[in-house]
Amino acid sequence: MIKRTMDILDVYAWVRIHRSDLANCFVDNAYRSKYYWLLKLRCGGDSRFLKIEPGVRIHISSTEPSTKTIDNYTRFLRAHVRDTRINKVDMPWWERIVVLNTGRGGREYVHYVELVPRGLWVITSPDGKILYASKFEEFKDRVIKPGVQYKPPPQKGVNPLDKTTLIESIKKGRDLVRGIVYEWGLPGYIAEELLHRAGLYGLKNAKPSDVGVVDLDKLVNEYIGLLREVESGYGYLVLGEGVPELFTPYKPILFTEVFTREIRAFRVFDEAIEAFYAGLEASIEAEERRKILEEEVNAWRKRVEEQERVIREYEVELERINRVLEAIYGNYHLLSRIIDCVLEVRRSKGWDCLGECGVSGYDKGKGVVFIDVAGERLAFNVREPLDKQVIELERVKGEISRKIERAKKIMEELAAKVASAEKEAKRMIYAKPAPRYWYEKYRWSITRNGFLVVAGRDASQNEVLVKKYLGGEDIFLHADIYGAPATILFRHGREPSLVDIEDAACIAASYSRAWKAGFSYIDVFWVKGFQVSKSPPSGEYLARGAFMIYGERSYVKTRLVLGIGLRLFCDTIYGDYVKVFAGSPEVVKSTSLSYVILTPGDSSPGGLSSTVRRILVEKAMEKTGVEYSVTSEQILELMPGDSRIIEYGVGSGGVECAGI
Repeated sequence: MIKRTMDILDVYAWVRIHRSDLANCFVDNAYRSKYYWLLKLRCGGDSRFLKIEPGVRIHISSTEPSTKTIDNYTRFLRAHVRDTRINKVDMPWWERIVVLNTGRGGREYVHYVELVPRGLWVITSPDGKILYASKFEEFKDRVIKPGVQYKPPPQKGVNPLDKTTLIESIKKGRDLVRGIVYEWGLPGYIAEELLHRAGLYGLKNAKPSDVGVVDLDKLVNEYIGLLREVESGYGYLVLGEGVPELFTPYKPILFTEVFTREIRAFRVFDEAIEAFYAGLEASIEAEERRKILEEEVNAWRKRVEEQERVIREYEVELERINRVLEAIYGNYHLLSRIIDCVLEVRRSKGWDCLGECGVSGYDKGKGVVFIDVAGERLAFNVREPLDKQVIELERVKGEISRKIERAKKIMEELAAKVASAEKEAKRMIYAKPAPRYWYEKYRWSITRNGFLVVAGRDASQNEVLVKKYLGGEDIFLHADIYGAPATILFRHGREPSLVDIEDAACIAASYSRAWKAGFSYIDVFWVKGFQVSKSPPSGEYLARGAFMIYGERSYVKTRLVLGIGLRLFCDTIYGDYVKVFAGSPEVVKSTSLSYVILTPGDSSPGGLSSTVRRILVEKAMEKTGVEYSVTSEQILELMPGDSRIIEYGVGSGGVECAGI
């Protein structure tokens, strides 16, 4: 069993978790991906992505799709919902419907995100009049069109807080498990979880009338207890042979104790949802691609079969003409005499007397006589001389021979197409979305010993990095030139070695003005975080992004050489994923699947990025046999300026998970 949509407990848990923390977040932008809409939220100083797929899911995500588009619904969101604030997150009915209230400056909207089958995302005015929807529909029991009063889908199930109704309704079931499913409105795996927890799993097929009141009461209490558990905010993945089968906001005891499935726990429910759908999307994409390529292969094979049929027909005809010509050339004088006789007898006596000439038949309407010779029945036109008919046969023979040659060439091309399509069908493409972490809006890298390095892209980011993130024992680096990023090597309680500082210095130097100036080397100084201050000496002023450094500085002479690598990472939440990243040549060579080494040069970032992308993809495929999805835009974001490639190749990084 593979779960496809959020169930009622998922929705309840999600709303309880985000009822407070999404309130007062602003909608920065809206996008459309293949499966869902994406709202980029600004919550305090942090950005979040809210993924909404009507009829399926709603959750916070750390992954941003590589391709985003705009459809009519997205245009409406951008025109009316962008820059509004989320004022409320609610679940007004015991049904899979999340209600979001957004507004700002007199603009107020109510969003009904329906996660039921055939569910929609409907936006209304505060008085419930429909303004827009992900799809306009006329259902049996409601109409979703602009100006119509919104009406939710028919509600199923029983509110779990109504204990009396729960007990009375389950008695209507054919058996216990179906009573929970059909009367309480819960999916089968939750029904069996409740029965297992209540110690009634062995009675799941028993009639409710045969179950004691005490046991039914125990079952209801387990349901209420499960509701309290899902409010904790934790998430769980159930895996069958390593493949996610479903996610839950409660610990799925049934699957560990009865079905012996592997369970993976998450500290945040959204992380479990994201991990599940990231894998599901990747498998769906792979299956869709397989079907498309399979259809393409079959189409080329049919064309090959058709071409083979055409060639066979041409060859049969060519063989017939060769036999005819061979018979004519071997009996030319005899045939000439017969045809001369035919012409004379036809003129003097008529068609009925042509047997005197030795013909075996004739077709008066077509003006053709048939002559049996050398085991062949030959047809000759009585209106044309023999030599002219022979010339015509030779012409047809040549034309058919040329057609066969052309057909065989086409056949070779088609066979190559089939081979290419079959190879393409076998080729694995890795397009799994990667999570996006807080530091990725800055420049970032990883050192040889796994220390995180983060650098500012501009003065504003430099300011934020130092004020918000720099710890007293972290390492602060800066190229000894005006116009360089504030760079931090985060220690997190560990002691970096000199090579780690050199790796961090590579980032500080490469993204400084020294690269654009074409330097070969530059000094980079480093100090402890407590030596960096925003407090200038009395009477002086520090510009935005500028800092005072107190105490002794250490220097690293750094060569202006930067590596860009395609690396396989692993995360306990998202599993394995690939990212392009920048770092010292030593880092990208040792940790990446493929790499390119750059130095200041004459090629513009825009022109060179596509070349770098191609090399990374080809070299990684050479190593793993997998084609990784990488865009030129991802590469362009890492380019420090005009550059040239001085080295590239297959890296020494693992083809399995390598953690940050």
